[in-house]
Amino acid sequence: MIVISSSVVLAQAEAAVTANNPRIGYHSVITSSNIAADEEADDEPVTNLANPATYLSWRGTSTSEQTVSISLGEATDVDYFAIAKHNLGSTGATVAFEYSEDGETWTTVETIEPSSDYALIVEFDSVSSQFFRLNILPGTAAPAIAVLYVGEILPLQRRIYVGHTPFTYGRKSSISNGRSESGQFLGRVLRREYRESSVSLQNITPSWYRSKMEPFVEAARTRPYFWAWRPQQYPSEVGYAWMTGDLQVSNQLPNGFMQLSFSMQGIR
Repeated sequence: MIVISSSVVLAQAEAAVTANNPRIGYHSVITSSNIAADEEADDEPVTNLANPATYLSWRGTSTSEQTVSISLGEATDVDYFAIAKHNLGSTGATVAFEYSEDGETWTTVETIEPSSDYALIVEFDSVSSQFFRLNILPGTAAPAIAVLYVGEILPLQRRIYVGHTPFTYGRKSSISNGRSESGQFLGRVLRREYRESSVSLQNITPSWYRSKMEPFVEAARTRPYFWAWRPQQYPSEVGYAWMTGDLQVSNQLPNGFMQLSFSMQGIR
């Protein structure tokens, strides 16, 4: 799921960027030393949220209202948060993203009620502050989150059109089939499932690629990212992904415009 707040205003200098241009959430201000929580299970501490691995998670210990807080050394611009591998949808939790100038008085930026446990991105008008937090009102069970990013999102310069397999439909499965000695079907067991997709973009201006895309390419060599291919039209088609090879970029036209392509795997 991706939520683009009605307060988001796209800068005139980036008129080509619209609500349906792909979004990449790779930048995050969270570290193991600046994040804290009101509650944490003994074997699932909140510092796990600073690790992009999905097999490590933070978990609260009750269904009481609780917060996950980020305290930065100085005011920093933030315009999105993203969550992967969580239980907030299936347990009926409500999540508010908030900021504070002093760590005491909090202002709500956006409130959501996730409809599933799939990856989600929440984008909003940029806020500059030193303190941020998720205020969570749990539902039927203690909240659990494996991945949390908070930072500045990257809207891509061009949209994706024909020939693209949306991430959520690029299923790759490993299945064991059961069969009797007489050839009768006994059942199927899904052993492993992930998602796979690829992206090809053209007519990228050289200045945009160098200032916006190249920092992402460098970061994505070692770190996963959140991906939404057409966020306004298909807000539920969000994934948590990692590159399966190096992004390829080349000059496309005599005027310097560029083309690029990359492939990814990941989870919903």
